Amino acid sequence: MSAEGPWAWCFAESEVCVVPVEAISAEGIAEEFAIELRRRAVLPEESFDLLRRAIRLYWQRSEELHALDPRRWFPPRAQHLCIVRRGACVRPYFQPIHNASWLLYEADFDPGSSSLEFATYLFFHAERMAWRREVLAAFEETSPYWLLRTEDEVADFCSGARRSARPDRAAFRALASALPWVRSLYYPPVRAPRIEVPGGFVSLGASGLLGSRSDALRWQQLRGQWQSVAEGVLARHYQRFAVRRGRRHGGLGSWLRERRPYVLVVGRGLEVLWDPDRPDDVRPLEQLLARVAPVVEESLKADIATVDDATQRFLRSVRVSLPSEVPRVEPGGLSFLWPGRPIVAYRLYEPGMARLGLPAPPYERLMLAARTMHEWGHLASAAGWVGVPPERRNDWEDRCALLEGLCEQVVRDAPAGVRVAVASELEALTRQDKLGRALARIVHTRMEDYRANLVARALLSRLELETYVRNNVTCLQQSMRAPAVFQRLVRYAYEFQYLLLLGLDDPWAYLCRSTWFDREYWTSGIVSRDLTKCLFDCVSELCALQAVQSTKMHFADDYRA
Repeated sequence: MSAEGPWAWCFAESEVCVVPVEAISAEGIAEEFAIELRRRAVLPEESFDLLRRAIRLYWQRSEELHALDPRRWFPPRAQHLCIVRRGACVRPYFQPIHNASWLLYEADFDPGSSSLEFATYLFFHAERMAWRREVLAAFEETSPYWLLRTEDEVADFCSGARRSARPDRAAFRALASALPWVRSLYYPPVRAPRIEVPGGFVSLGASGLLGSRSDALRWQQLRGQWQSVAEGVLARHYQRFAVRRGRRHGGLGSWLRERRPYVLVVGRGLEVLWDPDRPDDVRPLEQLLARVAPVVEESLKADIATVDDATQRFLRSVRVSLPSEVPRVEPGGLSFLWPGRPIVAYRLYEPGMARLGLPAPPYERLMLAARTMHEWGHLASAAGWVGVPPERRNDWEDRCALLEGLCEQVVRDAPAGVRVAVASELEALTRQDKLGRALARIVHTRMEDYRANLVARALLSRLELETYVRNNVTCLQQSMRAPAVFQRLVRYAYEFQYLLLLGLDDPWAYLCRSTWFDREYWTSGIVSRDLTKCLFDCVSELCALQAVQSTKMHFADDYRA
């Protein structure tokens, strides 16, 4: 991995290249990034041209569809476009950047194995996949798209589907074959039923389409084809990494005995399978690894080495003894502090992951390093090594009071209709405290995370830090319930600080382009731009008051908060 150049992160993994959020817009791809793509010869010129045209068309049509039916269609936005390179074997239906990426393939933009309409539709499919995390939901919920396309556009899509080299190409070919009857269905915003049919019209799954009962049977068959293809794609991917008979151990046990990484390796139910305090006891782990493919075992070794490397960076920065008290954390994530002991654990059976079945996907190991350092940062913060210096306490109190006042003003200045619509949110917030204080508490409860981030920023590589930030700034409408309008706003004010930690050239453009923040708050009139800036600046000032005690930790670059 190279850490050279402003776009180095986008090319840090050999299996994918990433067109980042800040390089995607209604115009297609930013010229400075296009120059970098050409310099690195990542895509042939004809593929780059198709990619650029598909993004433009996706953006234009997203605007049109959202205007037509805003409850069903998202407005356009930019996510990290992760393009799987030819010959790479990347986990299907995976998001390299959590909740903020589209996974497509190099072949999707090759005119020989795609088409403009095929590539354009893939953006709608990828966006809904990223949002719903379900293949079937993405297929169903984007189906009305086809009732608005011309015959020539449909023909071009079908041509691209026939030539496609995607792992799940059979599903798109099934859709192409079904389009003649799918386009005869009803979609009320475009074509409402004007006649009666025997048995009446029925809703076709989650598609928003209406058809007859016979249409419903054909719909279920098409849906079944999509499910079968998706299951087959995943099964074949897992089979590539299945253990073969007579395999030998990849040497992880011997490596652990020799290197003694400062990592706990944990199995099911938080069972410790290997402990650096007992380095020669590798039998429980080796028994488990007997069912693991060598390439997967090598991936586990690289993961454990990553956790150890991050740990050693942290330990070298500490000038005092580690605290015996460990903050209580929920076991989980890529790695976590072990309860009651200053050591980071790596769990083999991490929920939602496949560490014993597949090698680590792109960008996961960079994120593993970042998460490990973040966990150590929590330890430093809990030990009192990071916080507001005593001489700045008055400044802290002043900014806290200002934050509460700004939160109250945001609600007070919001349109009356908005306050009525979110009355349940406001009532819940004021049940136990004043409104401004209740909203400000969102920032205060996250400040522990920020203190951990200060430590992490000083000790992570640029690639690791960038991976961490891009994974943590996402659209909060996806993770917070719809009525929480003001809570999301304050949470955005906090998460904006991640972008400042990274030092992006235009963090506001990044936030608005990737999360619909401007549409949700400014275009809607919920809050003014000026008041938003005051709120975000106040949170920035609170964060800027946090500092790492130089008597407790020392950073090689003479870091100061």
